[in-house]
Amino acid sequence: MKKYSFLIVLFIGFTSFGQNYKGALNSVKEDGLHKIMLTPEVRSASKNNFNFIRIKDHQNKEVPYVLKYHSDQLFSTFLPIKIVSNKRIKDSVTTVLIENKTKEKLTNLTLKIANTDISKRYHLFGSNDAKTWFGITSNNTLYLNNSTNKSSLEKRINFPTTTYQFLKIEFNDKNSLPINVLEVGKYINNYFSEAPITITGYSQKITQLKERKVTQIKFSSKNAHLINSISFDVETAFYLRNARLIIEKERKIKKRVENYEQVVAIFELNSKNENTLSLHNFNEKEFIIEIENKDNPSLSISKVTLLQKPVYIISNLKTAQKYQFIIDSTLSKPSYDLGNFISEKTTIIDEDVSIQNFIKTKTKATIIKEKPFWETAVFMWVCIIFVGVLITYFALDLLKDVKHQEKK
Repeated sequence: MKKYSFLIVLFIGFTSFGQNYKGALNSVKEDGLHKIMLTPEVRSASKNNFNFIRIKDHQNKEVPYVLKYHSDQLFSTFLPIKIVSNKRIKDSVTTVLIENKTKEKLTNLTLKIANTDISKRYHLFGSNDAKTWFGITSNNTLYLNNSTNKSSLEKRINFPTTTYQFLKIEFNDKNSLPINVLEVGKYINNYFSEAPITITGYSQKITQLKERKVTQIKFSSKNAHLINSISFDVETAFYLRNARLIIEKERKIKKRVENYEQVVAIFELNSKNENTLSLHNFNEKEFIIEIENKDNPSLSISKVTLLQKPVYIISNLKTAQKYQFIIDSTLSKPSYDLGNFISEKTTIIDEDVSIQNFIKTKTKATIIKEKPFWETAVFMWVCIIFVGVLITYFALDLLKDVKHQEKK
């Protein structure tokens, strides 16, 4: 029994291993919120499970953090268009004349109007000399609703595509009071993409398979990394080639193991394009890219870059403290108050703190002290069974005596 109990304890101990890594945060130059990038090495060690991450101070206390993922953002910016004149004929019309200097294509205009609750009918005209006018749209109504919180409101007017240098909006003032047009312009969309980071942990080997007329690029790494995109720098002048992203896998068929190739993506390399392959949840140690050459010379590829969208942690750090960064696979997701106070508008101190001296630590088994046999559950069950057998024995013996007495 004692041996059996020991084996149970030993099994539990061996199944309680944690995969641990640690590093140090470099010196903090200023108190406040800092953004720390999780490098590809750190992310690979955590297997992209950020629940395992902790920051600890010199007293070994947890320091709260917030995860910030890579985010491409679309911002709309108001671009004013010059108002040449804003004339008002009493009880008749208000004329707003604007100049489209570059003669770019316009399909709408946004009007910034002093807060009002008056709706207006309007006509839109176009001209290239501000003398001869042509109709663009007529008898439209601009519905203006009172804005309780702001001193002005915005309204967009749509119209057929036009490239006139001058545009004139005539508002009918006969049936209502005039409105005050403060600005005229358009919104332009700006797309801001956070720059990806380069993964450097893969070796690359290029082989020309002449029989198949294929260029094969093999990638291999000690650890798997999450790859979000692959970028190709090609020096060849004119090319249009089909390519495949492949991983080698194994499968069991009856009693034998068979190797096969799984095609993850089919894409095209074209001298007219940027040649960047976007991937979703691609996380492999080894993979292959095959490029079909057909009867063409093989491509002159100067560089293939593996890229990863950045992930950051934001934490409130102090200059006088030393901090340790930890990955422990036995930990679960933390819950910190800090997440309620971080948004896109939060002022973050520059990304001047990084993780240094990142190493794998020795794994430690959770050792469970062996209890004396009489304190174990096994001993308890032995006692219960023994008492049960004893009670059954005396009950049967008593029943036998009763039957013997009845025969007399």
